[in-house]
Amino acid sequence: MGAGSNGTRFRCYPPKNQKEPDSVATLENQMKNIFIALATLSALVLCAACGGETSTAIPATLPAATDTPTTIAANAKTPTLAAIASDVCAPGETPPFITQVVLAKDAQGANFEPIEITENFQADQETLHAVVTLQDAPDNLQLGATWRLMQAVGYKPQQIDANTLQITDGGSRNVDFTLKGTQPAWPVGAYCVEIYVDGKLAVSKPFHVIASSASPNADARVVTDIVLATDAKPVTFEPVNPTNLFTKNAEAIHAVVKIQDAPANTLLRAQWYPPNQEPLEFKLPPVDGTRWLDFRLTPTPDGFPPGEYKVEIYVNDQLVDTKIFTVQ
Repeated sequence: MGAGSNGTRFRCYPPKNQKEPDSVATLENQMKNIFIALATLSALVLCAACGGETSTAIPATLPAATDTPTTIAANAKTPTLAAIASDVCAPGETPPFITQVVLAKDAQGANFEPIEITENFQADQETLHAVVTLQDAPDNLQLGATWRLMQAVGYKPQQIDANTLQITDGGSRNVDFTLKGTQPAWPVGAYCVEIYVDGKLAVSKPFHVIASSASPNADARVVTDIVLATDAKPVTFEPVNPTNLFTKNAEAIHAVVKIQDAPANTLLRAQWYPPNQEPLEFKLPPVDGTRWLDFRLTPTPDGFPPGEYKVEIYVNDQLVDTKIFTVQ
């Protein structure tokens, strides 16, 4: 929330199904007007199917993400990581011949040495590795891994994949279980891999998928057009009635942006400058591909204050262009 020199206060709200920022700055006097800055993707940008594969199993897939978080059954408590972990991802009983289990971004060499050990994977990490180290293991050992999604917005907690390996000759070695995604990104959230020995839980390793950083290859050139308009088409978000002149009682002012061949995790934001007021900023979640994106500004109940406005469009914090328009 901010205020202009005339004491008017406003708040920049996120679009539907997105969380309001944790902190909202407030300035002087009481609220008289509220501007709402919204942005909508031309195609719903959600992680769709995710899966995994090993040498012994066909990749499994997660159900597609829903538009809103999964509905919780009536009278049921909202799931939390702790509540889910009481039933799954339990500690297990580790046999002495398993000396360690690590998660890694890769495994190399004949002994599958883990590379870049981590418990936090970027959402665009293609393959996840769980490397189990055996020391003097017995022969004819059945070793299994079950990968689970514990908690992510838009998804129910669920098993992603499960696979087993038969270790005929025991001894000392690393065993690499892998989970490979079938889409550009994993859902951001909490996960777990459970390691089983002869069907009995031995070790559980929780981990997280975090939002990927912006693609270093994306720059202003991915934006091929920016159009101010009175509306945008409901499905494609192409601009409707392009103009630089808006009326005070307009339902919304749209800044519609066309991106072309944007790489994964491209970040776009719009900064609106109403007359005599602090700027309003809105950031989209990471996008990619070719599509129209719709940033829109909606008025207070009294309409838009007359005057000159501007909106700036940024790609990965690089200014693309500034559009000037007028409300009368």
